[in-house]
Amino acid sequence: MGAQLRFDRISEDAFESILAQYPETVPSKLADLEEQRLSAIPARLQQRKAEDKAYLTKEEVATLVDWKLSHGTFRPSLKGLVQQNSEEFVEETTTVGFSGTSLNDSLNILTKLKGIGPATAALLLSTNDAEKLPFFSDELFRWAFWEDRSGARWDRKIKYSLKEYRELVAKVDELRKRIGRTALEAEKVAYVLGKQGANLRGAEEASKTSEPAESTKTSVQAKRKAAAVKDTDEKADANPSAKSQKTQASSGPQRMTRSSKRQKWYYYRGLVISTTA
Repeated sequence: MGAQLRFDRISEDAFESILAQYPETVPSKLADLEEQRLSAIPARLQQRKAEDKAYLTKEEVATLVDWKLSHGTFRPSLKGLVQQNSEEFVEETTTVGFSGTSLNDSLNILTKLKGIGPATAALLLSTNDAEKLPFFSDELFRWAFWEDRSGARWDRKIKYSLKEYRELVAKVDELRKRIGRTALEAEKVAYVLGKQGANLRGAEEASKTSEPAESTKTSVQAKRKAAAVKDTDEKADANPSAKSQKTQASSGPQRMTRSSKRQKWYYYRGLVISTTA
């Protein structure tokens, strides 16, 4: 990754340019889930907050989990665990979680739901406050803590712990203050950069894989050609007359004498064979 795109150096213009690529980077088949996560569910949360209190329904939590699985590692058992929560428990837990007095309190409360770990709890919090609280995505964490060394780029291992999420929120706060963008926008930019990085890495690996294969192919062809030449030379050495004829043929057209006028020439596998008509 170029230095100008690093999390702590990216300019407003570069940020805006990459952010504009987000819609076309997300697969079109995820359009419905995108609309639910980014628009429909947040709008309902704000409406509930204005009327009384913010909370999520069991169906909305399940939809957000579907969105998360579609954007990251697919874990089929996760959806089943979420479905084990009762409707009442989901609404009660999210109500208390959204009104927590601290980030730690909110995370600890939301992770009491079955199938909800720190990363998914962060997604629920982000849906309720996309300006300040980021989703704990792989791409955002790796971009925020990028180091130009093996194991610390797009391949950085993540523990998905509460400690890591708190550190990520602190990093995003610094970015928000520096260029005035929201946590959700930072998540989108990280998603684009992460996908571009993965595609580039895949292309490089494919190139490295194909080059030796092409080299091997060329080597085999060269060996076959050399073997054919050697075989021809060995046959010519075993038949001096044929060898002499080969030398004559390679030197270009020869003037025909009277004794050779009735002679016909044939070329077979690099050898010159003559017969009398």
